[in-house]
Amino acid sequence: MKSSFNLALMLFSGAALAIQPYCQPGFKPIADKDLQLDLSKLNNVFTISHEEKTPPTVTTTEVQVNLCDSLPVPNENAQDFCGKDTLICRRIIHTKGETKSVDYIQPIAENKDNTDFKPIKPEDDATKSGYQYILSLNGGNWADKAQSAQVFLECDESGSKDKPSDPTVVSYNHDVLTLQWKTVFACATKGSEKKPDDDKKTTPPPSNPNDSEKKGMSGIGIFFTIVFVLAAVYFVGGAFYNFKMYNARGLDLIPHREFWFDLPYLIRDLFAHVVDSVMSHRRGTGGYVAV
Repeated sequence: MKSSFNLALMLFSGAALAIQPYCQPGFKPIADKDLQLDLSKLNNVFTISHEEKTPPTVTTTEVQVNLCDSLPVPNENAQDFCGKDTLICRRIIHTKGETKSVDYIQPIAENKDNTDFKPIKPEDDATKSGYQYILSLNGGNWADKAQSAQVFLECDESGSKDKPSDPTVVSYNHDVLTLQWKTVFACATKGSEKKPDDDKKTTPPPSNPNDSEKKGMSGIGIFFTIVFVLAAVYFVGGAFYNFKMYNARGLDLIPHREFWFDLPYLIRDLFAHVVDSVMSHRRGTGGYVAV
């Protein structure tokens, strides 16, 4: 039992360490400043493709990036993709008609702990657009040559918080892939301030004592609406019935016409009876009996 617990703990620890530290919430990009970055929204696969006509084929240069965690390896045709623990993968694909051929598979950077994340100008305002960090990744190897990547993360306050933009491939020279990435998540926040995606988490408004009254009014409104609908169905349906069955016209279309015509008199008589009963009760409470 104890060995099983230790094994589970090791697996959990390994999974936790798979996420790069700069993608952890609360990451401090500048050691001597109370600033934080939350790049966890970039923990996803971003694909950048560039096509070029190279008769008789079309050459596609594809770069897959996940700065935070390893790229997934498909179950099918796994040999056409970079292996596990890869953060950045570059592939060259040639297409001729409906036939595709993956000719180059280059693991540029691996998911290791030897990354380097630092600001370019620490003295500038890291909360404003244009502020940049440089992220150095390495560990890849292709054709017996070490591969690496440099990712320039740039703060873009106008960027989308729901759908992060894709990075841009700047160059691939001398086995070094250079990427430029403008995103709102590269904008630092002070420790006491909300993060870029915190505006979605709104605090529920305080309870209003009038809410119960509003709910009561809405219930009354529903009641009268139902009564109105039933009355409309009654009168329209009754009129249609009288028209079809008795070929009625005009006021004769009203269902139970005699009752509705007599209703005002019935109400008048009822009201008079109630008033008379009340007055008689008052006259009878004086303590004297009429002779």
